[in-house]
Amino acid sequence: MDVDTLFLAGGAIIFTGFISNYLFRRFKAPDVLILMFLGMIMGPGAIGLISSEVAQNMEAVTPYVASLALAVIMFQAGMDLHIGEVVRSFKRSLIQTIVAFVASMLVTTLLCLGLTDWNFNTCLLLGAILGGTSGAIVIPMVSGLGISKSVKMILTLESAITDVLVIVIATSIIVFMSQDGANITSGVSLLVISFMVSIMIGVIAGLVWTRVLLRLSAQPFSYMITIAAMLLVFAITNFLVDKAGGGAIAVLVFGLTLGNRSEFVRILKIKEECYSLEDKVKRFHDEISFLIRTFFFVYLGLVVTTIAFTAWYILLSLIIFLGLLVARYISMKLADKCIGLDDKDQMGLFYMMPRGLAAAVMASIPFSYPAVFSEVTAGSILGVTVMVVLLTTALASVGAFYLELHIRRQKKNGNGQKAGGGT
Repeated sequence: MDVDTLFLAGGAIIFTGFISNYLFRRFKAPDVLILMFLGMIMGPGAIGLISSEVAQNMEAVTPYVASLALAVIMFQAGMDLHIGEVVRSFKRSLIQTIVAFVASMLVTTLLCLGLTDWNFNTCLLLGAILGGTSGAIVIPMVSGLGISKSVKMILTLESAITDVLVIVIATSIIVFMSQDGANITSGVSLLVISFMVSIMIGVIAGLVWTRVLLRLSAQPFSYMITIAAMLLVFAITNFLVDKAGGGAIAVLVFGLTLGNRSEFVRILKIKEECYSLEDKVKRFHDEISFLIRTFFFVYLGLVVTTIAFTAWYILLSLIIFLGLLVARYISMKLADKCIGLDDKDQMGLFYMMPRGLAAAVMASIPFSYPAVFSEVTAGSILGVTVMVVLLTTALASVGAFYLELHIRRQKKNGNGQKAGGGT
């Protein structure tokens, strides 16, 4: 690809990202689908702006692109959360998370056992890969939805936690399959340690960086060095928990600590006016998040064009997708009994079930274990995962649009009733 073609593609992507973002904020149009569709039509199967050779080579950088997008979006989500609301919503979020994840994992496992010739462990692996929602998709979408703050918090925490669950549990299953001496206890221990270490690192790093920013308040580029600190927290955490996915939780907590600086400077007895996370810093982070998010979903659409889908992939993916809908409906009804949800909150909780980053990354891991997974099985896992990611993302995008229409109709009917009552 020459420089002019690269610039043409980059400009088209950014313009499309801006327009789709506007359409989402204004009409709740499915911006994620627009970006993914752009990636598809830019690929070798359509207009060919990106050649097949370049598209195939891009698969190698998928884990890096996915991890960067996850880190930046989680950091932004943490800064936008209020620690008091997190504490109040954590118990309910944890219940919703566990029920939704376990139900999705079991449904997928049972369907695979009945429809494929895979062994139990392989079916369980696909269930773990498709068990959780994606923070990179859910968090930006729920921020603009007209649902209650409590449900937004539940969905945000659910997606953050299940990103880690997908990576930790899927990794544990693969290790269990590849090593005769592995056991379930080691997998559970890895999960618990991952969460505890990640949260601890996030809090400590946030407190330390709050003090560092006091020294850098008069220096230029203080935000860029904060981005560097965020990347270090993400990487170091993943190294310490053996790359089990704890970096996402650590970065979320790191952002939460910085975003709730007033609570922490009060504890540390620092004058609050000495340090403020200026509005321009947050605006700049929004710009960075927009850029990375836009390119990621276009990139994901491009990667889709490199997978040779078969009719069997599509059929199995559709059946699993329907099973995930049933699992999501069950978890939503249980959440309704525990929390009490109105119509729009129920719709928001149901539709916001897209699979994404963690699922795509973990679905590519079986290719690294040829002694455990045949090339056909590894390709099937990746193909089905990508199809389910597309279907669940489409549901979330269209659902957000429908939810906005539903809210507008409710407001219109409410205003009409008020006007009628006053005559």
